[in-house]
Amino acid sequence: MRLVAGLGAGIFVYLALGVFVGITPERLHRKKAPRRGDARWQEWLNQAGVPVSPMQFVAVSMLSGIVMAGIVLAVTRVPSLAVVAGGVTMASPRALFARRRRDRQRARLDAWPDALRDVITHLRASMSVHASLVELGRSGPLPLRPYFARYTGLASALDQQSALEVIREDLADPLSDRIIEVLLLAFDQGATVVVDILSDLAEAASQDLRLVDDIDTAQLETRLEARGASLLPFAVLALLCITSPGYQEFYASPAGWVVVTFGGVMSIVGLLTISRLGQIPTEQRILAGNSA
Repeated sequence: MRLVAGLGAGIFVYLALGVFVGITPERLHRKKAPRRGDARWQEWLNQAGVPVSPMQFVAVSMLSGIVMAGIVLAVTRVPSLAVVAGGVTMASPRALFARRRRDRQRARLDAWPDALRDVITHLRASMSVHASLVELGRSGPLPLRPYFARYTGLASALDQQSALEVIREDLADPLSDRIIEVLLLAFDQGATVVVDILSDLAEAASQDLRLVDDIDTAQLETRLEARGASLLPFAVLALLCITSPGYQEFYASPAGWVVVTFGGVMSIVGLLTISRLGQIPTEQRILAGNSA
């Protein structure tokens, strides 16, 4: 029996590590097209800069939650606190990379005013629109440079307007949609027609970004206080359960489960409410290529 159990554990560890690193036996691969939801989830991971598949991301999140739950259970001997710790740890990677995704998107938006000023300078120096965009891929703002470096390669294989359409879908935000629409117009109507429009867009984008900065700064203290008020009670409770057998006995009982569950639900509702109230309305993409 020990041999069978050891063999089973070894197979489980092998498959788990295979999912983690992306290497699994060929016979376990299912030959089917990715579902639409999986494609959106993969796009989300790519935008966050996470070079893994959705299955790998979920597997690592679950594994980290299980490990943390086991550690808390071993230390406090309170299953309800172990479940809370495991759930928070399991949700942490998504929250972390959601923040990273927002930061990457924000960096691109912050770079657009300077990028537009560079393009305007190039156009006024009698450079073509295509040459201005190629130069943006060489010496433009760092967050946008990889996209226009890709434009340079695509323009040599496709026509210039199609290459710019691909970059618009890569950037996938309303501000980029508006700017690239004007650049596409410049290919048809000439650069001199759109210089003033690009200048107005650069100024409007700068003002919008300053306003968002002011709102984020005003909300920072409230967000930090909300997170502290949600997590600190459970940290204090874990410390009490470690140091006091009475607390440990109560919170390991069914009544303790009820208290911890109620507290967890209230914390989640509070965090979601604060997040919802502080959410800045996002502009919809009305100029996206697939919406035409």
